[in-house]
Amino acid sequence: MSTALSLLALMAVGGPSLQSLLDEIRIEQEVPGISVAVARHGEISFASGSGVADIENNIKMTADTQLYAGSLSKIFTAVLALQLIEQGQLALGETIADIAVESEKLGAGIRIAHLLTHASGLEREGDFGYWFSGEFPDASALASFLHDTELREPPGTSIHYSNLGYAYLGAVIARTYESSYFDALQSQLLDPLGMTSSGAPGPTAGIGIGYTPPNRIIPSEERPFAGVGRRIGSRHVREYHDAKAMTPAFGIFTSAKDLSVLAQFILGHEGDNVLSHQMRAQMLQRQPSGWGLGIKLGRLNGRPIAQHSGWFAAHRSHLMLDIESGISVAVIANGDNAAPNKIAEAFMQKSLEKVSLKSEN
Repeated sequence: MSTALSLLALMAVGGPSLQSLLDEIRIEQEVPGISVAVARHGEISFASGSGVADIENNIKMTADTQLYAGSLSKIFTAVLALQLIEQGQLALGETIADIAVESEKLGAGIRIAHLLTHASGLEREGDFGYWFSGEFPDASALASFLHDTELREPPGTSIHYSNLGYAYLGAVIARTYESSYFDALQSQLLDPLGMTSSGAPGPTAGIGIGYTPPNRIIPSEERPFAGVGRRIGSRHVREYHDAKAMTPAFGIFTSAKDLSVLAQFILGHEGDNVLSHQMRAQMLQRQPSGWGLGIKLGRLNGRPIAQHSGWFAAHRSHLMLDIESGISVAVIANGDNAAPNKIAEAFMQKSLEKVSLKSEN
């Protein structure tokens, strides 16, 4: 049975509990461990794990297990940037070429809004090769690269997903706060929202182990990604590296529960001391590029949703927000073959069914 058909069968009314759903999907996807948290109206209604965070030591995966958020880090970074906008220290329409990096080649065309919505004209990655070498640029190396790089197209012309753009935005945040990005993240976002399982930089003790797919090295045995380590059964361990200046784009670690806190915050619950309701609502409004501010907008079965996926060294994640119902689903897995977006869809659909049944009764 295909994954799509199997998930539809699992989601049928009268089907398994959410825990059974999680267990069955994990087995079907052949992932060592998955954690999921579902929330609505500021309250977590389901938070659990399935499988293991560490195969060798048989450490169970839970909703509190820390894994790397990958590109979900961009949502954290977007919130920090919007906070500075509310404080009047930045503006969406402000050009940023002279804030963190002085560059005549980048010119004065890139604006904060362009970086937030992947419309800056920057390439996806800088010329660093870190996915294969494991060597990530520090702030100085990033600034040097940005000083000399050229745009692939004029800012605002089209969407081109850019890790480099969010690293640049992280540098702007650090310069504006006159602190490190990591300090700003902790003091301005994580501490106020009580996200105690999240942080940066990594690697750090207690993070779950990531694994290659069964009998495969990612992307190939001839040229594996950085950090492919010892063999454990049919898999290989994926080791982690400090993402350094790329952390604002993909280097934050977190848990499914903490991601639920972030999601419910975006949907308007708690956190008025971090961002106003109005600014959080603006995050979910379609911008000229088609994105929201730091999050992708779309539809699931005709319903408006906001979502983002993440990947970093075999840790895969997905965050999905149903804007009308206020339901959020956070998924993190520790296998390179996981499909967290499909897991989020399954849990969102099941959760919407439960809300619909309650309203009918």
